[in-house]
Amino acid sequence: MKVSIECAHCLLQRAVNQTKLATDDPELQMKVITAMTRFLADNLSADSVPSHIGTDRDLLVQRMTGKDPYAELKHQSNRIALEILPDLQRLVEESSDEASRFRRAALIAAAANAIEFDVSGRSFGLDELRGILERVEHDLAIDNVDEFRRLCQEVDEVLYLMDNAGEIVLDIVLISEIRRLGPRVIAYVKGGPVLNDATMEDAEFVRLADYADEVRDTGAAAIGVNPERNSREFLDAFHSAQLIVAKGMGNYESLTEFEPHCPIVHVMRTKCNTVAAHVGVPRNKNVVLIRRPRT
Repeated sequence: MKVSIECAHCLLQRAVNQTKLATDDPELQMKVITAMTRFLADNLSADSVPSHIGTDRDLLVQRMTGKDPYAELKHQSNRIALEILPDLQRLVEESSDEASRFRRAALIAAAANAIEFDVSGRSFGLDELRGILERVEHDLAIDNVDEFRRLCQEVDEVLYLMDNAGEIVLDIVLISEIRRLGPRVIAYVKGGPVLNDATMEDAEFVRLADYADEVRDTGAAAIGVNPERNSREFLDAFHSAQLIVAKGMGNYESLTEFEPHCPIVHVMRTKCNTVAAHVGVPRNKNVVLIRRPRT
């Protein structure tokens, strides 16, 4: 997927927000944004992939400020999400049959891509969680959940590409249901800080290894899948995968750059017009979309 004209504003606005999070020094802030505008002038083109140029933006901010802007917010997101995990697990357990359990877990994973965990003092009650799930169902513009479940029953292993901190906790619910159907689940986090994406530090904090069969990293601080940055180990595992679950827009933006070699299940919310238009649904809708190899 390539950028649209709207991406220019988003790329620069996120750079401004990240810079403010990383430093209070107005002189350094201006230096970062000046460097960012030069970078975008030299590198943003119609052939740019949003997740790839977004990675370069994030790394530029980190290099110039010496900080991960999202470090504290990620910790807070994980902590809040862990507090509601038992209630989410109960919501799945109360489902009447296997198919209903899986559907509810998939909706929870979709909801995770929409919930803002990093709001100070945020708390969730069980009734609110039920309401969130109902809204996710209502806003499910592409519903390939049943097919997703069937695919899980046909493979020996699932490669699960995680997205954000906080969200990683809600993915535990879906990972558990996938494993219940038979396949092993290999969960992949980012190889270093980029955006608010989950890293191995986040995986350890939320004890992801207690739920997935293995937890690995992509070998790079890169949004989505980037063959030019990711480790050979990750790329080998990716290209030999039988089924891939890809959370979030960054994975969608990057994975649509090449034809899938196996089914890829995209679970996300269309938070921007560019992604929504590419998917073919309105903005702010949830999708569980399967992309298959061409036959």
